[in-house]
Amino acid sequence: MQLLLVSVAALVAVAFSEKLAPTPPLLRTKHSLRQKLLDQEPSDDVTSQYPWLQRLTFKQKLDHFNPTNTDTWNQRYYYNPKYARNTSIIFLMIGGEGPEDGKWAAKPDIQYLQWAQEYGAHVFDLEHRFFGDSWPKPNMDFASLSLLTTEQALADLAYFITSMNQKYGFKNPRWVTFGGSYPEWTVGAVASSAPLNLKIDFFEYAQVVEDDLTVTNKDCPGNVRDAFQKMQVLSNSSDGLNQLNKYFNLQPPFDKNTTQRDITNFFANVFGVFQSMSQYTYDGRNGESQKNLTDAKVCEIMMDTKEPDVIKRVYNVYLWYNGITGDPKTDLTVFPNSYSDMIASVKTGNLTLLGEDNAAARGWMWLCCNEVGFMQTTEGGIFGKTVPLQYYIDMCTDMFDASVTLDYLTPRNKAAQSYYGGSDKYTASNVVLPNGSLDPWHALGCYLNNTATTYPILINGTAHCSDMYPAYDGEPSALVGVRAQIKGHVRDFIKYDPVADGPGGSGFSISLFTSFLILLLSRM
Repeated sequence: MQLLLVSVAALVAVAFSEKLAPTPPLLRTKHSLRQKLLDQEPSDDVTSQYPWLQRLTFKQKLDHFNPTNTDTWNQRYYYNPKYARNTSIIFLMIGGEGPEDGKWAAKPDIQYLQWAQEYGAHVFDLEHRFFGDSWPKPNMDFASLSLLTTEQALADLAYFITSMNQKYGFKNPRWVTFGGSYPEWTVGAVASSAPLNLKIDFFEYAQVVEDDLTVTNKDCPGNVRDAFQKMQVLSNSSDGLNQLNKYFNLQPPFDKNTTQRDITNFFANVFGVFQSMSQYTYDGRNGESQKNLTDAKVCEIMMDTKEPDVIKRVYNVYLWYNGITGDPKTDLTVFPNSYSDMIASVKTGNLTLLGEDNAAARGWMWLCCNEVGFMQTTEGGIFGKTVPLQYYIDMCTDMFDASVTLDYLTPRNKAAQSYYGGSDKYTASNVVLPNGSLDPWHALGCYLNNTATTYPILINGTAHCSDMYPAYDGEPSALVGVRAQIKGHVRDFIKYDPVADGPGGSGFSISLFTSFLILLLSRM
């Protein structure tokens, strides 16, 4: 049985075209807050900070499923040999749907790199096709994007592993992947925050956000609901729209030409702030996600009786969020609110005009509109019916082509879900599946022990990929035991022997698994 994970991430995390305001959820969630929260070093500087890290490329196949096409392209990867002893233990971090930062192969306090040091592992980090510096084609037009599919990306991984085995002369290699794996070539995988069900209408996301706020303060969700209900009432009249202009300092303001899609875009942007808090709350990325950009802070503001107007409290949440994540060179009190400008920023296939962040947004949206879905609607609950599925389908059509509709996506999504299996039919071997209870993506995760060596873990009080980050004082208490548990499974996967795998130690011959696991992970 084959299984896919395309996460989010989140979109990982880059604040895309608008640094001063949240972009719509589907564009933002997988990559939002990347530079600010992860405190990442720009790719051009990472090898200076970590001089042992090598930034390299190799010749990747353009089309793995067309035997007559022999074209290749340069796919970027990072290699860290610093911890490698005379073994064939190899750790591979799978790049998600965004530019890959080499620190994931270099920063010593990242969890799996601590294990690499202990076990003497070689470390690789492979960038996803059509992101960062890894371009099969020189543009992202509709025709070129036909090569951006989950199957092509997964085949990239298999070819990379075989290529590295040849290049570096690994004998009886023991590959462990973090984020993705081909068990024919690996001995195990750790797939953190893996959404294994490919859903078009991902309404559960908003439900988990509501649950998170309830756990934080049982009265907090009621205030959010009250605010959204009042905003919905205001959105039904011209006078009400003018009031929303004043509440949020909207640019451009609502006017006589405002459409329902413009109004939906506004609600999607407001919802996006609450999404960011729940998805990354208490993550060990840096001090902001640990202590400040959290559900606790959201509820503190939403429960502040010094401000009697609940709509103003929502705007205060935005001001606080934007003060941390926004561009200080801009007016952080402004709420950018143009659907057409947002579409225009990602509609072109020209890489120069797009820029790195918008190119990542376009690539992620293509995967969603073409195959995986993951469209985070608010069909009820405290956010009301403010962000319907059609909003995202319109985005797909407007960004790519008039043919990219719900009728286009539905059969492709069903085929992918059937092909990869989904969480209920997940039968892979030697895989750890950690999820955070506060992470909205955990709603699509797997919690069944369908095989003896499938290890699902739900980590109480944590969010997206929390197990991957360095430990910090005051972190959710469950993380300590879970990290030890994951480390134990990794040790079992590689069958590490401190004598045999020390300097001059022998290798270990692995067996091929009968099941076929395919996982892709967007970590941030």
